[in-house]
Amino acid sequence: MTRACALSAVVAPLMVAAGCGSQEGAASGQPELPPVGPVVAAAPATTGPQTDSARLRERLLSDADLPAGFAALAPPADAGSGATGASPTNPAECGKVLAPLGAQRPGALAQASTQYAGPNFSSIDIDAASYPADRVAGAFSDVQEILRRCAHYSSAEGSDIPMDYRIGGLVQPPVGDAAASFQVRTTSDDLTLRSSTAIVQVGSTLVQVAITAPEAVDPAVLSALTAAQVRRLQGVAGP
Repeated sequence: MTRACALSAVVAPLMVAAGCGSQEGAASGQPELPPVGPVVAAAPATTGPQTDSARLRERLLSDADLPAGFAALAPPADAGSGATGASPTNPAECGKVLAPLGAQRPGALAQASTQYAGPNFSSIDIDAASYPADRVAGAFSDVQEILRRCAHYSSAEGSDIPMDYRIGGLVQPPVGDAAASFQVRTTSDDLTLRSSTAIVQVGSTLVQVAITAPEAVDPAVLSALTAAQVRRLQGVAGP
């Protein structure tokens, strides 16, 4: 596995990048990321949770809803085991960043995920987890709190490929019942990958939309995909 392929697989934990090769980039002298904003409170859950993971999976965006050039990846063999697929990190808990929400916060009644590989080591990862109404607020808060504890972390000592992770804030338009967004910059030697992510509450369901690429992700692309995913979860027809 090349360094570029390995880095892609770590940044998007459930992604297995296709056609991996070498990638050159400037990892040094990069600007500091903006600080992560305050924790966003969940809204009262006025609709019941989804309890059928298959039906929840049907509500996730398909490749027909994505930008051109993205193809669906087969789910990993351990997709139902709750494993995150993330490499060990220091601190250890930071390996949860970008992991599926259901793996980050146990207790989901249903969970589903889908992954798409695109050109030049890019990827789109979408996952959702539906919780009992009285646990949504705690789950939404927990997945935001870990970002503040993991503003800067690294791969675990002794890892084959040393990696440096930085988390920063990200401004996105309001969507769903409540939403929070952030960005992750992952660097290994001369390769850098950037992930822009939105986490949104839709009733009793939390959904995470993450776009990863070597170049900066266009905020408008993330906001459009997130809005489309929210509409799908709300049962609104169309992409």
